[in-house]
Amino acid sequence: GGGGMDEEEDDGEEFKGGGASITETSYEDEEDDWPEGQVERLHLEDFAEYIGGAVNGKPHGLGSLLYCRDPPDPQGRVEYSGEFRQGVRAGLGSMLWRDGTNYMGEWKRDRPNGFGFEAYPNGSFYQGTFKDDHRDGMGVYEFADGLYYAGGWRQGRRFGSGIATDPMHRKYVLSYDRNGKLLSKHMFWEGDEEGAEQGERDVVAQVLKVTVQVRKVAEKARGVAADELRKRSTFEAAGFNLAVKNPAARKLVSAGPEEHEEGFK
Repeated sequence: GGGGMDEEEDDGEEFKGGGASITETSYEDEEDDWPEGQVERLHLEDFAEYIGGAVNGKPHGLGSLLYCRDPPDPQGRVEYSGEFRQGVRAGLGSMLWRDGTNYMGEWKRDRPNGFGFEAYPNGSFYQGTFKDDHRDGMGVYEFADGLYYAGGWRQGRRFGSGIATDPMHRKYVLSYDRNGKLLSKHMFWEGDEEGAEQGERDVVAQVLKVTVQVRKVAEKARGVAADELRKRSTFEAAGFNLAVKNPAARKLVSAGPEEHEEGFK
C-alpha cells in the first residue's frame, strides 16, 4: 500500500538513475558536427556491450547497451536503448533494470535530465522532471494503491508545496523544507486552491509526449542492434526484445492519451 500524505512515508523506491558514465567523455551542450557513424559492436567498461552508431570508437547516434549478466552488473542494469552523443547517453532513451524498474525519458550528460517516467517493481511510478539522476522540479508520484503526491521535488525529496491523498482519498495541501521535512498540512478546499494542480497536469502531459517519442527511439535502436547481430552470427538479439515486466510501465504503454490525462484525480 501507499501513503501519499504521511510525513514518515518513504516513496518506496529510490530513483536508480543511469549510474556511472560509460566513458570519460563529458557531454557538451552545443551542437557538434559529428556525422552519423557506421554501426559497430563495442565492448565498453562495466563489461557492457554496445551495438549501434559509433564514431572514433565511441557510441554516437542510435544504439543499444547490454550490460553483463555473468557476473551480473553491480547496479542491476540490463539494457539501455536510445540516443548517444560522443560516447555518452544524451537525448531520448529507455533504461531497464533486472528488478523490472524502467526509466523512459530525456538524458543529458549520461544521466536522466528533463522530462521522464519511471516505473518501479512495487507498482508505483513517477512522472515529472529529473535533474542529474534525481526527481527534481515538479512531478507526480503515484503509489500502487492509487494514492499520490503531486508537487515540488528537490534532489529526490519532496520540496515546496504539493497535494497528496490519504487512504480515504481526501486531499491535503502539504509544505516541505529543502530536506524533505513536512512543515505544514491542511485539508484541500477546491475553492481555496483553484488551479493548484494545473502545473503538475501540464508536466504530466509533457512527460507523456516524451515517453511516446522514447518508445519509438528505443524500438529503432533495438532494431539497429538486432539487424547487426543477425548479420554477424547466430541470432543473439533476444536480450534486445525484453518485454517491460513492470505493471505500471505496461499500463503506460497500453493506455491511450485520453486515459493518461485522467491519470490522477
